[in-house]
Amino acid sequence: MDGIGSGQRILDVVSDWIIAITSARMLLASLIGYLITATLINGRPFGVEQLKEITGGVGLLDMELLYTPDQAYAHFTGMGEAGRAFDLTHIVPLDLVFPFMYTLFYAVTITWLLHKWLPAQSRWHRLNVIPLVGGIADYLENLGIITMLVAWPSHLPDIARFTMVMDLVKFTFILLAMFIITGALVGWVVSSVRNRCCTRSSL
Repeated sequence: MDGIGSGQRILDVVSDWIIAITSARMLLASLIGYLITATLINGRPFGVEQLKEITGGVGLLDMELLYTPDQAYAHFTGMGEAGRAFDLTHIVPLDLVFPFMYTLFYAVTITWLLHKWLPAQSRWHRLNVIPLVGGIADYLENLGIITMLVAWPSHLPDIARFTMVMDLVKFTFILLAMFIITGALVGWVVSSVRNRCCTRSSL
């Protein structure tokens, strides 16, 4: 029971910290940071579009789902030496910043919308920690990919399996965060419309 209580306290501390930093200004700043890093990591001359040009269409292993170790290393082989080097020296550094930016944006957005919609004492505000799980999984996935690229041509099947699991966790919690954002936005809009209708009726 003490372990459960400690876990809840940590959850509350992290959630409260996110709540404390959340504001319209932080929402805008995190959105700008997210858009800038997303553009850099997906475009040219540092991102995925440039990588595909180098590799003849082979992208990032990060974007694959449910692959085996053999499929992971076949992907790296298809990237070629130039593609692997570009990934390690250009995309990996950006991917050390990108997870932080999208995690911050999703967490602040969830917090901001839920506080617009729900009472301050609601435990549903703790949903703002959901994006952090995806972000942590992304960093662990990146660590696995860096390890495999540095160790090339040696194969590390256990690391490849770990990377695949972290990739799945990342996408699951990112999708969950998007679902929460959508639900909170709809709830806030419906609640606002209902309150306005009630106000007009009382007049």
